[in-house]
Amino acid sequence: MDYKIILKIYLALLCFCNATQVTFVVDMSEETVVSGDGDHPAVYVSGSNINGPVGLEMTDNGDGTWELTTQLSPGEYTYKFRNGYYDYWDSPGWESDNTLIQGGCAVGTYFDRMVVVENANIVEGIFCFGVCNELCLDNSLEYVLIWNDEFDGDGAIDSEKWFHQTQFPNGNSWYNNELQHYTNRLDNTYVSDGTLKIVAKKEMYTDQGHTKEYTSARLNSKYTFTYGRVEVRAKLPEGVGTWPAIWMLGKNINEPGAYWQTQGYGTTPWPQCGEVDIMEHWGGNQNYVQSALHTPSSYGGTLNHGGQTIPNASTQFNKYSLEWTPEQMIFSVNDIVHYTYYPSIQNSETWPFDSEQYLLLNIAIESSITSSFDQGIMEIDYVRIYEPSTLSSQTQTTPLNFSLHQNYPNPFNPVTSLRYDLPEYGLVNITIYDMMGRIVKTLVNSSQTAGYKSIKWNATNDRNESVSSGLYLYSIQAGEFRQIKKMVLLK
Repeated sequence: MDYKIILKIYLALLCFCNATQVTFVVDMSEETVVSGDGDHPAVYVSGSNINGPVGLEMTDNGDGTWELTTQLSPGEYTYKFRNGYYDYWDSPGWESDNTLIQGGCAVGTYFDRMVVVENANIVEGIFCFGVCNELCLDNSLEYVLIWNDEFDGDGAIDSEKWFHQTQFPNGNSWYNNELQHYTNRLDNTYVSDGTLKIVAKKEMYTDQGHTKEYTSARLNSKYTFTYGRVEVRAKLPEGVGTWPAIWMLGKNINEPGAYWQTQGYGTTPWPQCGEVDIMEHWGGNQNYVQSALHTPSSYGGTLNHGGQTIPNASTQFNKYSLEWTPEQMIFSVNDIVHYTYYPSIQNSETWPFDSEQYLLLNIAIESSITSSFDQGIMEIDYVRIYEPSTLSSQTQTTPLNFSLHQNYPNPFNPVTSLRYDLPEYGLVNITIYDMMGRIVKTLVNSSQTAGYKSIKWNATNDRNESVSSGLYLYSIQAGEFRQIKKMVLLK
């Protein structure tokens, strides 16, 4: 036999022996699977080093998921799932770049998914097609709209829903060295053309025995709630010294002049009552919006905050959201998450958020206001509050396969959730590494029962010290199963 043929056979056998079994699973339950240019509907795994644009055809499991098991040599592989058969890169059917970017699992020039293959067999997924989550319905809270104001009509605000807070809480001014009077006049608050306008103006105005150079409005909702989702679609004022806010306070706050204080609920001082800043925007830092929490453990210049820069805070409407559960608060703009608050220890010092809160809408005027300021408007399209309905159940009470899911949120600051599936009882180790392969923190090292599991990482090492921003690896070892994924900490 020709020695070249022998060498090729040897190399092929060597590659096969060194290959690792990798199983890809994608949930297509929210998609209609198509044929594309092929002769039958099918889903594919495709990447530059996974059979090019054609990819590898997956098998329909009959429960909405599609699966492929193949052999890959150790290394890093980028890929996407594709709906339908095509043999060129610019074809339709690919998962969306934008949704993978927003979910935090996109890597590289083409915003692909990535799997790191080592010597142990791994399961990649289950992923919901087009997003970074697992099963499309397995971890989503369903919400029901329970209170809203769409600001239809013209004229004054709905007094059944809102209260004008105008009384100075300390007798002569507002907190934070603010310069405005809050009034209940139509000059400062009115509804027209389907939106609420809160107007801050430069004008001399006397009230409560004090004259100030600016007026504005501060609204309290006459509705309170515990847990749920808040969505406010708003366009913000601009200009140095303007300070619009969408936020919440505990119903029990002891603040003279606040609506719920006047109703007899004011028993607790700030910050023991808890404050949730869904959105703050300072005109001196145009287009940067921030969310923050004020608790007895951290308030004023609180450590608990995060934000993002958007291109059009004052020129277009943007949706500012809070998702509030008994465990955490997640803040986003247009559904892009920028901060999650999840204290590792929940008590009255860190989590005064287990009781009712109410909404506030206002524009404050800071001492840095420019001399050229005349007026600024926060325009609000709607305010909507949803309550949790039911937690969608897993399709299986026990997983069929081992799996390590992509962390959420990603990127994150400072807390993220790591989810993993155990089909059987056994010893489990979950460890965080830096990019040099050094152990940062061991999260789990114990025997666990089968089930769908999760654990939080708060960006600290084994000495409970905060770690720096950057790229980190997290791995799971359970019996013969091992899987590694990447995550990004942004501070």
